[in-house]
Amino acid sequence: MSEALVIFKAIGSEQEKQMLLQKFLSSQGKVTLKDKFERVITMKVLSLNSQFHLKCTPPEETSMNFAESSIFMASFEMNGEKYLFETKPTVAENYISLPVTHLYHMQRRRNFRYILPQDYSAEFVVNYLNQTVCAHHCRLLDLSTEGCAIEIHQEETDWKLEDLVQAEIFLGDRDPIIVQGVIKNIRARGVSHLVLGVEFNHLANPSEHKIISYLTDLQRELYFRKAG
Repeated sequence: MSEALVIFKAIGSEQEKQMLLQKFLSSQGKVTLKDKFERVITMKVLSLNSQFHLKCTPPEETSMNFAESSIFMASFEMNGEKYLFETKPTVAENYISLPVTHLYHMQRRRNFRYILPQDYSAEFVVNYLNQTVCAHHCRLLDLSTEGCAIEIHQEETDWKLEDLVQAEIFLGDRDPIIVQGVIKNIRARGVSHLVLGVEFNHLANPSEHKIISYLTDLQRELYFRKAG
């Protein structure tokens, strides 16, 4: 059974944020910026000011539109750990400024998954079962880059342990995420449903990045929903 944990741990204190960003600046690392269309650019960080704005070198070529007030997801890595934040870039003549807001540390512990809210549209659509074409629509209960849990009706199928599934994950109105995995556990849920644990056995980088990006977006949505 997956444990409830926020995959992206918020770094809330200004002191912790300042220390982390200063270490990143000293490491001479780069920031990866991604917009809602999954377009990506990478920039080298030049400096950090007291308002947590990262001054970066602009890329030589980019088709990304830095429209005023547009929100982008950004990430960087340091000492094997990954951090994500949202930002509204501002463009100057010789540099780009990235205000760092809602800074998160990505939790990489293997057995922890993000539990999807019950009122959120989350679906796991199985297109192939043991390499045979099918069409099973399942409720997605939780998700991580390592696997997920899904709910099905007991009468819907006779799936077994170690069955191979190829599926698409739908979160809200976002583009589907293609995954492949093996059923590792099956348990009853009430009198009419089953919960299946799926362990991903092959996850290409684009799919992993989509899971991270989508869960970050979802966490941000829920944050603003509670704040409002």
